Amino acid sequence: MKPYLLSGLFLLAFLSCGKDNFETRPRLTLKGVSSTVIPVGSDLQLTMRLTDRQGDFTDTIWVRKITTRCPSSNFADSLLYRVPSDVPRTSNFDGEITLTFQYAVALRPRCVRNDTATFSIWMKDAAGNKSDTIRTEPIIIFR
Repeated sequence: MKPYLLSGLFLLAFLSCGKDNFETRPRLTLKGVSSTVIPVGSDLQLTMRLTDRQGDFTDTIWVRKITTRCPSSNFADSLLYRVPSDVPRTSNFDGEITLTFQYAVALRPRCVRNDTATFSIWMKDAAGNKSDTIRTEPIIIFR
């Protein structure tokens, strides 16, 4: 997939350390989806929580989009989904990530009809530990 087909990553918050159970592998939890129905020209935002005991998560977040009616709209990529390098990699890291998918770039169906898509997101840490994969509910995208 060409790099211009994805929108950016915004790390919204670095939350304080707590006494939560942190795992060795990075852990992603889906906190929210801006909408499950995307009108023409609207963007989609997915908000996730990221925790990691060692704080050694890499900067790359993998995203896969699978559609039900328009296979040419599918993708699996990570080129523009990055955790900024200035985010502190601390022990017991607990932060919030929002991925923004722009309609014209990553959402618009590549066929001449509306479509439904699910998004899967995962990442790894420096030791090669893979996070769990989070998946969205089906999201209707209008053309």
